[in-house]
Amino acid sequence: MKKILLPIDGSPRSLRTIQTVKQIYSPDEVEITILSVIGSAPRIEEPADEPVEHPPVDEDAEEVADPQAEENARLLMDSFARMLPEYKVEIVMRRGSPGPTIVHFAEEGKFDSILMTRSSRGPMQKLGSVATYIVRNASFITTTVLREGL
Repeated sequence: MKKILLPIDGSPRSLRTIQTVKQIYSPDEVEITILSVIGSAPRIEEPADEPVEHPPVDEDAEEVADPQAEENARLLMDSFARMLPEYKVEIVMRRGSPGPTIVHFAEEGKFDSILMTRSSRGPMQKLGSVATYIVRNASFITTTVLREGL
């Protein structure tokens, strides 16, 4: 059985990952993990040209978390999971910088694929900073970044 990671960011375009899963995979061939990364760490603006070592996520670290952000993320993940009733779905929340946290989680979880949407800030940018980071640093895994508006 294939393990598919769906990192979601709360944007409406994240819904495309659910539609794509339903189009590509049958429920008996995949296990889906929906991941939401929240926290006060800044987003990666300039991804490294070369793969970098991924720091472990310290889940026991005392970090001031925004309870509302956590609740919103949990509600969003629950709603996405309900859209895949036939599939085996797990929801996971992590804190940290999105790119490194997603790559580390995927590496540790031995996922077969990451399926995500891009979230660029303008028409000239082909991928957002998080998607670019993941494509460059998750070379151990198949990463599919869905483009917008099709």
